[in-house]
Amino acid sequence: MNMDRFEKGPREILNPEIQKDLLVLEEQEGSVNFKFGVLFARDGQLTDDEMFSNEMGSESFDKFLNLLGDTVTLQGWAGYRGGLDTKNDTTGIKSIYTVYQGHELMFHVSTMLPYSKENKQQVERKRHIGNDIVTIVFQEGDDASSSFKPSMIRSHFTHIFALVRYNSQNDSYRLKIFSEESVPLDFLLVKLINGEKATLETPTFAQKRQRTLDMLIRSLYQDLMPDLHKNMLNRRSFSDVLPESPKSARKKEEARQAEFVRIGQALKLKTIVRGDAPTSLVTTGSPWESQPFCSTFPYEIVCADSWGQSLLAATDAAGVMLLDGKTLPPVQVFDRTMVVKQMHVLEPQDLLITRADKGKDARLYVFRLSTMKRGLEERQLVRSKCDTSRKGNFWTCLFLSLILNDTAA
Repeated sequence: MNMDRFEKGPREILNPEIQKDLLVLEEQEGSVNFKFGVLFARDGQLTDDEMFSNEMGSESFDKFLNLLGDTVTLQGWAGYRGGLDTKNDTTGIKSIYTVYQGHELMFHVSTMLPYSKENKQQVERKRHIGNDIVTIVFQEGDDASSSFKPSMIRSHFTHIFALVRYNSQNDSYRLKIFSEESVPLDFLLVKLINGEKATLETPTFAQKRQRTLDMLIRSLYQDLMPDLHKNMLNRRSFSDVLPESPKSARKKEEARQAEFVRIGQALKLKTIVRGDAPTSLVTTGSPWESQPFCSTFPYEIVCADSWGQSLLAATDAAGVMLLDGKTLPPVQVFDRTMVVKQMHVLEPQDLLITRADKGKDARLYVFRLSTMKRGLEERQLVRSKCDTSRKGNFWTCLFLSLILNDTAA
């Protein structure tokens, strides 16, 4: 990284919306999705004009396409389109598409792209496949008659060819080597993806990518920096990362961080549900299914935490209740003289930590879960029985910190 290019007094972009733009930038720069060419060549064809002029494929070629992915209708297609027209059918009616290890793959199939009887060079087909970095060439005929050479395809953009041949005698495919039973789909797709990634590091592409990335980042900076002058919450220089002593400054910083995290988590969830997370095998759908728990509970819950298969819930009207989610009625753990505003169950340490009241009168109470369980069985657990667990402000906070650190470890 060239440090001389940094301007004096760099400023941090605090607008949480930048996370969306950075995700789009990462998808473009990191090649989350890929487009590959698929060229059908009959036995004996020696030039790209002959190969691109094949109006139709063959039975074995169609079988190979079915192994690569699903046949999708382009008009109205909402997934990754790989540069194909999804509105007016100018690049064909159908194409081959699949999702592999979180990557969307669109194949530019020569026999599915528009065919012209007048244009012998089939410019429309070459415009797509000729601009693909990786192209699969499916060549008919036996291995002895294989005469394909990369020089047959006139393209300055295509750097990797994968030659595939079908052997009808043992129903297998050859990709430089024979597969045991069927086409080595995982091997093929991984080789294509890694091949394109490696090619992007060559000088031909690296310089272009560097210029494009520089322009995109500058565009993000110009779009989002003006908000610093509009939103007082985000007006902060690079040196202001260290928190100031006034409470107002600390609250502004906490609010900004909370909003940043909220938008980031929402964006992450949306990406996973959409099935676009690169490291996720999830396709689409809801990541969880909500189920009602004790839907007839009559009180408003202030705070709650799980305890085994049950739920401890604090209310203003009825104190702290234990709900098991079954047909049994809720059981009162503390009466309403115990005004709990926050609670945390630490089952490995056999502890319940609660914060009662608020403001200067706030106190932390620590209870043994085993003692609570025994008291519930004896129906004798009330606040007066547990006053001995009350701690002073300083020692209770220190105790809580040690407990949480031990739990994290």
